[in-house]
Amino acid sequence: MIRRSLFLLTLFIILLPLTLRAQTDSVVQAPRSVNEGTMVSLGSRYIKNTYLSDVGYDGVGIGVINERMRIINDRWSRQRTFRIDLASIRNPAGTSSGYAAFIDYSYSLHRRLETSVDGLRLLVGGTGRYLLGTAYRSQGGNNPAVLHVEGDLGLSAAILYGFDLGRRRYPVTIRWQANLPLVGVFFSPHYGQSYYEIFTLGHRAGIVRLGSLHNRFALRSMLTADVPVGPWTMRIGYEVDVYQSHANGIRTHYFGNSILLGVAKEFIPFSGKHVRHNKAFRSAYY
Repeated sequence: MIRRSLFLLTLFIILLPLTLRAQTDSVVQAPRSVNEGTMVSLGSRYIKNTYLSDVGYDGVGIGVINERMRIINDRWSRQRTFRIDLASIRNPAGTSSGYAAFIDYSYSLHRRLETSVDGLRLLVGGTGRYLLGTAYRSQGGNNPAVLHVEGDLGLSAAILYGFDLGRRRYPVTIRWQANLPLVGVFFSPHYGQSYYEIFTLGHRAGIVRLGSLHNRFALRSMLTADVPVGPWTMRIGYEVDVYQSHANGIRTHYFGNSILLGVAKEFIPFSGKHVRHNKAFRSAYY
């Protein structure tokens, strides 16, 4: 039942933007550009998973974030975000060290709300996220590592404000965004259960759990500023990531805060026959 529900939700996320896009295909409109940002994140990490240890581990994490945002029609826009995060962690006594790695992909659909304030835009909508990760500690005994897999649907909201700064009128855009997962499924072994029992002996009862606010809370909040520096548009910011869950006798806590630094660009993509038949640009390849 859970797998079927997740499949239907994934199918809905894929088909909805195609439906919204089809509503405007018959209308001649200005080309819809893509805003892409690639940033490096660097900051502190705190991880506690009682499957590995009752003691929390903290350390330093570094990651890469790539996000793309594009208008679908006059009312809707979409956002795709892919991130990789690596962390080196130690326990408070310094007697045990470990590592953590996460791959995260999210797809968001936002309703664009115009305001009476010049340059201010509000985005409200939903998001779907898939996460794959692992944490390892050097002195783990029979359970030296834990696997983290989950998929969920939630709410996404953003505030964007663009203005000109200084006498030279430098265009600056401030963005605050937050994502809150509401419902999904996640993998959780039972306390003390080895992965040998799960994947070799087939003891899989109860390891896929339905997740919601009663047993899992996650919030990711980001504040960024796009500032022109010479021929580049620099994207700088700060991000806070909070996650906690409890299932099958295991409690998980994750907290990260990072400084973000990268570049952003705006471009108009062409594909298919539009690449070779469009005279509005000159290609080095076609």
